[in-house]
Amino acid sequence: MSETNAAASITTAAPPRSTSRTSLPFARFTDADAMGDILWQRLSSWFAGQDDRPTCAIEHSRYKTYLKVQSRPRSSLSVCYRFGLTGCGARSREVLVYVKAYLGGRSWSEWEKLAPLHDVDRHGGPPVIHLPELDAIAWRFPHDPALAHLREVIEPGRVRAHVPWRLLPHGVPGPDRTAVSSSVAHYRPETRCTTRYDLRWNEAGAPRELTIYGKTFNGDEGRAIYDRMRHLWEISRQNADHLRVPQPLAYTDAVHTIWQHAVPGAPLLRVVDATNYVHYLDAVAKGLATIHTSGLSGSIAITPDDHLAESCKKSLKLSEAFPGLVRPLQALIRHLETEMPAAHTSRTLIHGDLQMHQLLANGGHVAFLDFDECADGDPAQDLANVVVNLHFDGVPPTLVDAMSSVLLASYRRAIDGEVPAHRLDWYARVQFLNKAYRAYLWHAPGVEAKVGHIVELAARATPFFPGKRS
Repeated sequence: MSETNAAASITTAAPPRSTSRTSLPFARFTDADAMGDILWQRLSSWFAGQDDRPTCAIEHSRYKTYLKVQSRPRSSLSVCYRFGLTGCGARSREVLVYVKAYLGGRSWSEWEKLAPLHDVDRHGGPPVIHLPELDAIAWRFPHDPALAHLREVIEPGRVRAHVPWRLLPHGVPGPDRTAVSSSVAHYRPETRCTTRYDLRWNEAGAPRELTIYGKTFNGDEGRAIYDRMRHLWEISRQNADHLRVPQPLAYTDAVHTIWQHAVPGAPLLRVVDATNYVHYLDAVAKGLATIHTSGLSGSIAITPDDHLAESCKKSLKLSEAFPGLVRPLQALIRHLETEMPAAHTSRTLIHGDLQMHQLLANGGHVAFLDFDECADGDPAQDLANVVVNLHFDGVPPTLVDAMSSVLLASYRRAIDGEVPAHRLDWYARVQFLNKAYRAYLWHAPGVEAKVGHIVELAARATPFFPGKRS
């Protein structure tokens, strides 16, 4: 499961207004084919024994500025590449390579800080390599500059010591009699990694298997997330018709990892269509209402003031990167300033990053995933996030409107109350701006046209105020 480009489905016939000054230095790093060739030549020891040249895809990309965008020497681009490799006997495997690119030769000073890590891993080569010709540094997964404990939960020989065997279902024999294989479900370098573990054993001569997941963090934030998941799991046991979540097993401090059972099902986005969207969006609304009325709290509180402050920062960076978008971005910020709603009066747990990609469909039910971004906030934010994300999920426009209407109507029934349209509208525009900024962070080809199109969407009528335009 990879983290996809948020703006990948946005298309426009309008040519870019100008070339982004900030994306030029990093443009080649977002060309997966070109970088695949470069890394194949430069990191040959990491692909040793492969018969065929690998295919390369971008797994994750993140652009970071330490100061303002004008301070280009302090900027960096982080990209994770997933290589598909085919070897002898047509066996295939994957290799993840994390590349962090700099400007102005800054990779040399960053490389010196890594001097103690210039060792040899089990593949017989250095796990981290300096690429001075690219002004970049590359790490071979599972080596990570901020997740030093990642190897402990990736390599089967090491992870056995951390799996919560006593909490697994009766019949799983334990580490000595159970085969363990791991595969990366999602990896965000320097931040977190979600890993799938397939456990296999024999019972009375018959093969058995069980799948669990581990989510590993770079710090101890996983403890609070685990506690929240455990409480939501208890709520779902009592009211499975309204909320379903993965069953958490344990949290291991030594490797900052949450362990949980796998949830059967298919991504909701693959299942929902014009024949069943009423049923599934009603289920989403009930689950969301159950989370909002759970009485739980998040680790942080997010207010409209916080959103506005972040929106202003993002608008400034986009304006500096794309001068042709200054006027529409200024108009959007003025609208957010004048229409900002008051802070939500009650303490309410929200998902914080809800979209269709984080929902699974199984037997007519919907399971909610990924509670990393939970916070105390406005329920309108979650509803707006779902609706805005539909515009980027390849859903036909007419179905987006219909799905939005069902979601809102079902949610209002579930809470037996109203959600003011102006609050929904405001959060939708904030989320459109977030999408524009994420498209910029990816530095993909045609980024200015994509960002411009999303900014236009933010200025149009939203599903919450159909007749209103900014």
